[in-house]
Amino acid sequence: MRRIIVSIHSTANNIVTGPPSGDDTDFMQWAHPGIEDSLDALLASFDGVDTILFGRGTYQDLERKWPNVKEWPDVSEVALRIGHLVNTLPKLVATGATAPESLRWGAHEPATPFPGPGVEGRLKALKEGEGGDIITFGSPKLVQSLANAGLVDEYRILIHPVIMNEGGLLFENLNGRTDLRLVNVETFQGGAMMITYATAL
Repeated sequence: MRRIIVSIHSTANNIVTGPPSGDDTDFMQWAHPGIEDSLDALLASFDGVDTILFGRGTYQDLERKWPNVKEWPDVSEVALRIGHLVNTLPKLVATGATAPESLRWGAHEPATPFPGPGVEGRLKALKEGEGGDIITFGSPKLVQSLANAGLVDEYRILIHPVIMNEGGLLFENLNGRTDLRLVNVETFQGGAMMITYATAL
């Protein structure tokens, strides 16, 4: 069975969005300096992954950035390798009630929309099919829906050494209880740490 892996950035107090007064998909508004030292871990998180899953807002935000990764100032080799994977792997987008006519991704293959209700059921069927792991990027509202449907197999949370007074929380609007099993903790010189939890069987 394929796994759904959540990959997301968080403050130390569980905030995963930008402030509501700005672009709430842009965690870089509070990301701690030195994030570059975690890029190797982000690259490694793609091992075994063959599909990226987005919420619509996160997709639209990242579509403005990653297709142009080669044009970023002082872009590192590891960022280019991540960009190649992000740009070329198949993408799915949970789009809500109405799917847009096109989910373009620069010059690369556009994403496949998952519109309307019943997304969780279709993702469950996808998990039971053939293929590699499915990883989410950001998309906290989608992650909450996946968690409530019992579809998340692993959380990889990059916690930044910062506390914010506003923004959306990852673990809210959840139903019931989910027990987790600690898989790994990786720390970085800039003060961030990647915590990996698997959902307990």
